[in-house]
Amino acid sequence: MANRVFISTLGSEPQVVTLALYLLRLQGIECSRAVVIHTDDSVPAIGQALRDLRAEFQGRLWQGIDLELRPILAGGCPVRDISTEADAHAAFRTIFQVVQEEKRAGREVHFSIAGGRKVMSIYGMVVAQLLFDSSDRLYHLLSEGPLLKERRMVPRPEDEVRLVPIPVLRWQEGAFILGEIMRYEDPLEAVRSRALARQAEYERLDRFVREVLSPAERQVCELVVREGLSNAEVAGRLHISQKTVANHLSSIYAKLSQHLPLSRERPPDRYALIQALSAYYRERGEK
Repeated sequence: MANRVFISTLGSEPQVVTLALYLLRLQGIECSRAVVIHTDDSVPAIGQALRDLRAEFQGRLWQGIDLELRPILAGGCPVRDISTEADAHAAFRTIFQVVQEEKRAGREVHFSIAGGRKVMSIYGMVVAQLLFDSSDRLYHLLSEGPLLKERRMVPRPEDEVRLVPIPVLRWQEGAFILGEIMRYEDPLEAVRSRALARQAEYERLDRFVREVLSPAERQVCELVVREGLSNAEVAGRLHISQKTVANHLSSIYAKLSQHLPLSRERPPDRYALIQALSAYYRERGEK
């Protein structure tokens, strides 16, 4: 729970925040923080929505969740509406900064783009493509019937409300987006295909690290790739000489060249090692 944050864009409907949080909880996803991105609260509808949220979060149902209300600012002043290019830029910047801050804090992000102006949803999607890890999730909220009309903050068992996950193709996967995705008519099939390809690549790298490298080489490799340590820092961490570290790295580079060809004209080096295995170590940390 401490490592999860819920983020939501907001317009005049405060229930988009609590409904999404409630549905996440039903899935076993508990968040310690809720960050709500909104326009100027001097606009009556926005001000009322924020007051309703503050009052709701005083209740026992939401105990343990830290609510932060984050206004969209342009030049230090709250944006009243997303009606100009400058307003849109400010919305983009605010959404980006909120997600970036949470990722830098090491939190898993669950982001609902159901509230607020459509342009906020669009920028939410773009930010997800830029900053999300494989553990982060983007959602849209679908609700119908009395729940929608009565603007209730928490659903009843008979209410028709769903939190719909939105597939995110991250921009660092651009080669796939430009190439493989053109083979599919259904975007969900493209996403599933990419997930399978990523799993296969992870397993290939995992075999290299666990079966090809020696235990000592694995230690050195992880410190170089995951933590970015220099030879001297690795030597100090492992209580070995810098020459031993250099020897391990020479062996790792040779094995890398043999087992994971990188299509490079020059022999593998530290940069090539980090490039080849950084995604593997990042994903291993998320599993």
